[in-house]
Amino acid sequence: MRILVYLCYRGYSIKGTFSALNKSVSSTNFLQDILEKAILRFCPARRPKILLSTYTECNVHSLCNTATIDFELPGKQKLGIGELNIPWFKFNLNRILIETNRTMRILDARFVHDAFEPKLAAIHRTYLYRFITDPSITVIEQPLSTYLSTPISLSLLHSAISLIHNRLIDYSSFTLPEARHLLKDTHRIVDIKLSEPSSLFSNLKSKSSTNFCLQLTCTNFLYQMVRRLTTELIYVAQGKL
Repeated sequence: MRILVYLCYRGYSIKGTFSALNKSVSSTNFLQDILEKAILRFCPARRPKILLSTYTECNVHSLCNTATIDFELPGKQKLGIGELNIPWFKFNLNRILIETNRTMRILDARFVHDAFEPKLAAIHRTYLYRFITDPSITVIEQPLSTYLSTPISLSLLHSAISLIHNRLIDYSSFTLPEARHLLKDTHRIVDIKLSEPSSLFSNLKSKSSTNFCLQLTCTNFLYQMVRRLTTELIYVAQGKL
C-alpha cells in the first residue's frame, strides 16, 4: 500500500520525484532527499519513491504539505497495511529528522490506495507571505518575513485586492509564452486576504513600521502565478504600478 504523510518544513526546495543521492552534494536542500534519507535509515531494505503534492516551490516554508511514499520489502514484496504501525513509523521518522538536525517534521501519516496521487487529490493550496517595513527585523522574524524598503500604502493594496479577489480572471500573462499553447485553461479564481498581525516584540518596534500578511488560496495555481501575483500587488502598494 501507499503511505500518505503530512509534512511541515522550513527552507527546503521541491524538485519532483527525482533522487539526488548518487549525485554530487548540492547547496540546495531538496525536500525529497531529506525525506528519502530519513526513510532509508528507518528501512534500508528498499529505496522509496516519493511524490509531493507540488513541485513548483523553492526555498519556502510549509505549515502543511503532503507526499506519498512507496517502498517495497526485499523480493519486491509490497508492504501491507498490517505490516507497519503508523504511530511508530511517524515517531521514528521524526526522531531521525531531529537527530540529523533537519527542520522538517511528520505531522501525520496513513495508508491510501496505490492509485492515490496527492497533487490530483489536493482541494486547494494556500500561500502566506509576511511583509515588514521596519529594517530592524528580529532574528526570529528574519527567515519568516520579507523586508520592504519602500513605504507601503495599505489602502492601495486593499483596492488592488478588491479588483481580483474571488473573480474569474485569465492569468495567461503570468505564464511563459512557450507554455501558453499547452494549457487548456488559464482562468483562475484566487481568494486573497490581507491581515495586519502584531509584530513580535512590538514594543521595541518603530511606530512607523507596517507589518502585514497576504494569504492567497486557489484550487490550482499556474506556474509561478503566486510569486508574480504577489509581486504585482506589492508594486501597486508601493506606487510603482
